[in-house]
Amino acid sequence: MDSVFFTFLSQFSYIGLFAILFIAGLGVPLPEDIPLLAAGWLAYRGSADLYLMILTGLAGVMVGDSLIFSMGRKYGTQIVEHRWLKRIAKPWLLERARTLYANHGIKILFAARFMPGLRSVLYLTAGVCRVPFWKFFLIDSCAALISVPLWVWAGYKFSAHIDGILGGTRVASYVIGGVFVLALIAWGLYEYYHNLRKKNRDALDAAAAIEQVVKSAPLVVDHPKHREPKEPHAAAGATHP
Repeated sequence: MDSVFFTFLSQFSYIGLFAILFIAGLGVPLPEDIPLLAAGWLAYRGSADLYLMILTGLAGVMVGDSLIFSMGRKYGTQIVEHRWLKRIAKPWLLERARTLYANHGIKILFAARFMPGLRSVLYLTAGVCRVPFWKFFLIDSCAALISVPLWVWAGYKFSAHIDGILGGTRVASYVIGGVFVLALIAWGLYEYYHNLRKKNRDALDAAAAIEQVVKSAPLVVDHPKHREPKEPHAAAGATHP
């Protein structure tokens, strides 16, 4: 598979890189790291320009990600019944993505760029959950500005050792993804216990305030009121002796 990418990009360079990354962004199980490394390798050989390859990679990544996000917004929860998208929008994957959003919020969009296998479904779920497009695009582009130039530069800088790099690329992708997931879990635990302590302090403060009010309030005893019987009035028109 790796040699296929190198051969394909050797023939089609910029268009080939854009096409591979665009298709991978739609959920097709193609790696993004190998084509980006190959782009750097081509630039090292003088067959392509390094900076144009980086820009092409960014364009392919962002267009593919934006399209899969827009499909989520368009079809909503009915996406599991779509003829083609149901292949990646499996109910259990969408539920897992919703759980990640519930636990980590919008931060998961940034981490998704470094999570092979979950990237597309997370972007799809962001669309289903009606995340604003500008927010999705901003966060995804910030993550892409890290990953895309890094892989292309690595392919350019270490072209002499490209075989060794290819052997460790998969491991590196999963290690980076794992680090982000662990960081998000740690952040989520911190937020949970921080909010829990805050709620406990607020509850104690409220209880103390109520106790103080009760102690300072006067004791009021509600005695039943006895009403004096009214004097009978003299009959109207009565005569006196």
